[in-house]
Amino acid sequence: MRIWDVIEEKFGRSSKKIAVIKTLMMYGFRIDGNGIIYCGKVKIPYVSVARACNVDRRTVKETIKDLLKNNILKEFFMNLEPAGTFLRKVAKILGYRCLVIRAVEDKPGILAMVSTALAKRNVNIVQVIAEDPNLFENPRLYIITSNEIPGEAISEILQNKDMIESLTIF
Repeated sequence: MRIWDVIEEKFGRSSKKIAVIKTLMMYGFRIDGNGIIYCGKVKIPYVSVARACNVDRRTVKETIKDLLKNNILKEFFMNLEPAGTFLRKVAKILGYRCLVIRAVEDKPGILAMVSTALAKRNVNIVQVIAEDPNLFENPRLYIITSNEIPGEAISEILQNKDMIESLTIF
C-alpha cells in the first residue's frame, strides 16, 4: 500500500489540504488523537502550518480532522517523527561535502554502490538522508561526507547510468 494512494483518494481534489499534508510529512510533524500537531515534543500551532502552506488556519484544522477519520492515515500521522538534524545546508560551514543524487528509478543497490565508491577512497560518510519515493515526487539521496570527494569516486558513481540520473556536489 502506498500512503499517497490513500491520501489522493481522500484529498485528491483539495490542493490546499494536500499542501498541508505535504508540509506535515516534510517536517515529520505528528498529530495526536486530539488533533494537536507536534514536532517531537514541541507543539506546533495551526496558524504556523497555515502560513507555511499559504492557507488559512481552518484548512489546517479541517485537514487534521479528516486525517484522524481515516484509520490508515491516523496511524501514519500519529506515529510520524522528525528525522533530526539535516546537515545539507551547513555542510560547508563544517568543512563537509554533500552529494545530492537523483536515481533513474527506485531500486536496490544505489546507496551500496555510492558508499562502496566512497569507502574505496577512504571518504568518511557522516550522514545519509534518502527521500522516500512514495512520499516525494522527485526523491533525492543526500550523502554528507567529512572530507573531499575524489574525482575517481565521482567517475565511478556516474558510470552507473542505469542507476544515477544526476549527481551534484556542494
